[in-house]
Amino acid sequence: MNTLKMFLNASSINCLFFLGIIQFVFTTCQGQTTVISKIFADKTKSSVTYSLSRPLHKWDGTSKDISSLIVYNRGSKAIENVAVAIKIGSFDSENANRDSHTIEVLEAIKIPNVTFTSTSIKKEGEELKVFGNLTFHGVCKPISFTAKEKNNVKELSVSGNFEIRITDFQITPPSLMGIATEDLIKLRFSISYIL
Repeated sequence: MNTLKMFLNASSINCLFFLGIIQFVFTTCQGQTTVISKIFADKTKSSVTYSLSRPLHKWDGTSKDISSLIVYNRGSKAIENVAVAIKIGSFDSENANRDSHTIEVLEAIKIPNVTFTSTSIKKEGEELKVFGNLTFHGVCKPISFTAKEKNNVKELSVSGNFEIRITDFQITPPSLMGIATEDLIKLRFSISYIL
């Protein structure tokens, strides 16, 4: 929201909202034009999957209900900022009992979302070095990861993976019959944006 306020307070000449794109056109004193767009993720082509395990058992849970927004510089063809929010209850591990237990352990009724907001994105070819803050279970921690970017002019997709320790977010690893899950959660994501 602060980014949007900054854009609205700047000397924008043109603002367009169409199909999930908010576009701002800026003209500098030197006459150069920069087009900055806020683009929402295409939920039909986006997903985030977690992997958890305990001795002799591993499972995945996937959410396709991804709310994400990028600030995209059309001149440099670069993502300048990203924000992502996912409802914990939207993850499906193909086991309703396990999903209900996950909601209970993560207190998802009280703290329903996991969010990420970038603080810095550095582009090196098709690779992005992303730095930002992950808020999970009401605890905010700085994280960094590498992602791959594919831009085919009409669609921009970003994919990657990273790991977190659930105890870093004040969560006790859930257990079944006294056997606790591992502390490490592996996350992988693929998010698409229509340019």
